[in-house]
Amino acid sequence: MNEVGVDQKRLEYFIAVAEELNFTRAAQRLHVTQSTLSAGIKALEHELRTELLLRSTRSVRLTEAGAVFLPEARTAIEVLDRARAAVEPLSTGLRGSLTVGVLSGLTVIDVPALAGAFHRHHPEVRLRTETSQRGTAGLIERIKESHVDVAFVGADIKDEHLRSRAIKRYEVQLLVPADHPLARRKSVRLSDVAGESFVDMPAGFGQRQVVDDAFTKEELSRRVLIEVSDITTIADYVANGLGVALLPPDFAAAVGDAVRTVPLADARLSWTLSVVASATRPPTRALHAFLDLIPHHIRRDRVF
Repeated sequence: MNEVGVDQKRLEYFIAVAEELNFTRAAQRLHVTQSTLSAGIKALEHELRTELLLRSTRSVRLTEAGAVFLPEARTAIEVLDRARAAVEPLSTGLRGSLTVGVLSGLTVIDVPALAGAFHRHHPEVRLRTETSQRGTAGLIERIKESHVDVAFVGADIKDEHLRSRAIKRYEVQLLVPADHPLARRKSVRLSDVAGESFVDMPAGFGQRQVVDDAFTKEELSRRVLIEVSDITTIADYVANGLGVALLPPDFAAAVGDAVRTVPLADARLSWTLSVVASATRPPTRALHAFLDLIPHHIRRDRVF
């Protein structure tokens, strides 16, 4: 019987398709073409002599063998990563890969310049960036699943499985249209705005979680009329009369006098832009090198 030698890249291809159950999304996530991804999966199935995925024009799903193989494939990738991390200090140069999670609209960190500097110092390390439609919650989940090595997130991290470093802290106030009755108030309570329509981020984003938690703590409910994935656009929606928002006042500067900011009297809400990595996996030299470069690429003139 011939021995089976499974290629790591093909394992990564299979894991991505198994998690996304969609070849297009998996290819985008891995930054490869669909034809390359499909060929890799077929080669893996040939090596294993079994079908892992059932494909149709409308859907992709795991076979029984695929469902059994998926956790083993994840374990194999984790073992290989730990093995590389163990011997990496003995090597002469940095190699391998580093996947960086980034929030949509983030400009406080000059990510392109940071990536460029990292590549110039460590050209043998393959660098990838990734976003999540679920914002901070999605990126943290990707770190815990070992798919992302380091990420910029909007949250105060209190999790023993993660290590974090604060970059910028944001205090939250109420944003209202300039002609709103609350615009003339010196301060407001959360109960004063519970009946308002809100503009906010989707569930899972750090900003949204802070506000949701504050209302839950006060046993209040609120109605989110519009959800936007780019925090820098919320003030524009408020300025156009589509609702109010609880947001750091710096975000209102772009719309000028069209909105007013009002401090909160009964709650001090804030959230932190942080860089986060796993505390359960040994950090690679590539990760250390990337973290060391971040302070040199913070834009003090940017809000987010």
